[in-house]
Amino acid sequence: MDGSQISNSTQNNNKRFLSDDQGNPSSMRLMSMLALIVAAFLAIIEIFGWGSSESKTELVLYFLVAAFAPKAVQKFAEK
Repeated sequence: MDGSQISNSTQNNNKRFLSDDQGNPSSMRLMSMLALIVAAFLAIIEIFGWGSSESKTELVLYFLVAAFAPKAVQKFAEK
């Protein structure tokens, strides 16, 4: 193994589930994951008819947009 392969394998070990390409913790990915979980939870509540709110469909849509749109905007902003 040469030095470049060792440094590459060390970099790969530092990556975690919600980290960016350099291995740093990513709050954007954490926020997106939480918004997606909340959207799924609200959708399940709406499907089974628990609660009495009329605007659950809008809330699910808003949380889905909050889960995916910021990351897409970030990709364009970084270019």
